[in-house]
Amino acid sequence: YDRGRWMAPGGLLLAHQMAERLALAPGSTVIDLGCGLGQSSVFLATAYGASVVSLDLWVSAEDRRHAAAAAGVGGRITPLQGDIRRGLPRECPPVDAIFCLQAFHTFGTHRGLLQYLATLVRPGGRLCVAQGCFSEEPGEMRPPFTNTDGWDVRYDTYHSPAWWRAH
Repeated sequence: YDRGRWMAPGGLLLAHQMAERLALAPGSTVIDLGCGLGQSSVFLATAYGASVVSLDLWVSAEDRRHAAAAAGVGGRITPLQGDIRRGLPRECPPVDAIFCLQAFHTFGTHRGLLQYLATLVRPGGRLCVAQGCFSEEPGEMRPPFTNTDGWDVRYDTYHSPAWWRAH
């Protein structure tokens, strides 16, 4: 799918499993949170007929707009560039679901974020997060885990399931 360009490990399989858990149907509205290059947004629009707000901080909205148009789903994807910790534009209506594939570790520890996300979802809506994590807290991170030759993978933002439950 998408010639292997998925940024997240296990991308397509996880996206499918998440969409099934969210019970997405044609016409569902979804926020694809931390969507990277937007492949997951295109997948949700193509495979499930969803209308998607595609939000990422690092990949430009314009790049994702072009990718959606090239895939033939430009009319179902609204690409936004920004940081969810600063909120969405006020005119964004409530959605049926929030989808977050392998990105939650980058913003999920922000105080009050889950409460804010809950305000974005219609009553009965759902939030699905698929996130790599450690089976137990690793303690102090040492090189090479803190610096990988110019690409900081931020292993210190990955936690155990117990840590996330407590958070």
